[in-house]
Amino acid sequence: MSVLTVNEPPHVYQGDDRAPSQEIGVTHLSRAARIARQHGVDSTFVASLLRTPQTAFNDRFVRINVTNYAQKTDYSHNYNDLGVRKVREFVDKHDSILTLVDSVYSVPPEVIASLLWVESKHGTVLGKYHVASVYLSVLLSCEPEFLEQNTASVMSSMGLDSTKLDSVQKVVERKAVKKVAWAADQLKALAEIDKRGTLNPYTLQGSWAGAFGMTQFLPSSYLSWAVDGDKNGAIDLNDLDDAIFSVANYLKTNGWGRSTAQQRAAVFH
Repeated sequence: MSVLTVNEPPHVYQGDDRAPSQEIGVTHLSRAARIARQHGVDSTFVASLLRTPQTAFNDRFVRINVTNYAQKTDYSHNYNDLGVRKVREFVDKHDSILTLVDSVYSVPPEVIASLLWVESKHGTVLGKYHVASVYLSVLLSCEPEFLEQNTASVMSSMGLDSTKLDSVQKVVERKAVKKVAWAADQLKALAEIDKRGTLNPYTLQGSWAGAFGMTQFLPSSYLSWAVDGDKNGAIDLNDLDDAIFSVANYLKTNGWGRSTAQQRAAVFH
C-alpha cells in the first residue's frame, strides 16, 4: 500500500499493438507488449489492454518507479494536527462498520482509519493514472535509452559528480531489472482479476506506482487481501465497506496482534 502525489505533468503517448511507426507511443507500447508476453503475461489480456483507449505510454512512470529511491519524501502530513483530527472524525462517522470489522479481525478502528488516511486521505487522493499503463510503461525500464535517462536523473537528484557514474549505473540497472519483473507480475495479477470478474482492470485508475483504491493496494495485493465487505459480488476498493474490510484482512493475515512487534510486522509486510 502506498500513495505519493507528484505534480509534474506527464509526458504521454497513446497507441496500440501495431508495428513500429513514426508514432513513438505506438512503438513503445509494441515493445512493452512484447516484453510482457516474454514474461508470461497472457497474450489475450495484453492485446485487450492495447485496444483500450486509456492505455498509453508515459515515460514518467519509467523514471519515477526506478529513481524514486534518490528522492527524500516528507511524510509529516500524515501525522500532523489535521491528520489526527481527520482520523478521529472518520472513526466517529463510521463507528458501526469499524466496530463490526474489529469484532471479526481484531484490528482497532483507529488503526484502520489511520492507514486509510495515510494511503489515500480517506479516499480523497486516489491517483489519476491508468494503472495498466503504469506497468506497461515500467516494462521498458531496462532499455538503454531509459537506463541512460534514469542514471542522469539520479545523478542530478543526488548532486553527484562523474566519479560516481559507474556505481549509479549499476544501481539503476539492478533496480530496473527488479522493476521489470515487478511490473510483469502486476500485469499477471490484473489478468487474473479480469478472469475473476470482481473488478474492471481496463479502466482502473490509481497512483504512479500502480496502487489503487482507498487502500492503495497493488493488483497482487488485491488478489491476496481484498474483501467484498458489503457482499455485493464485487470488490471495489473505492467502496468504503470493501476498503475497511480489506485493510483489516491485510493486517490480520500478516500477523496483526497485541505486541508492537506484531503490529509493525503486519503494517510493513
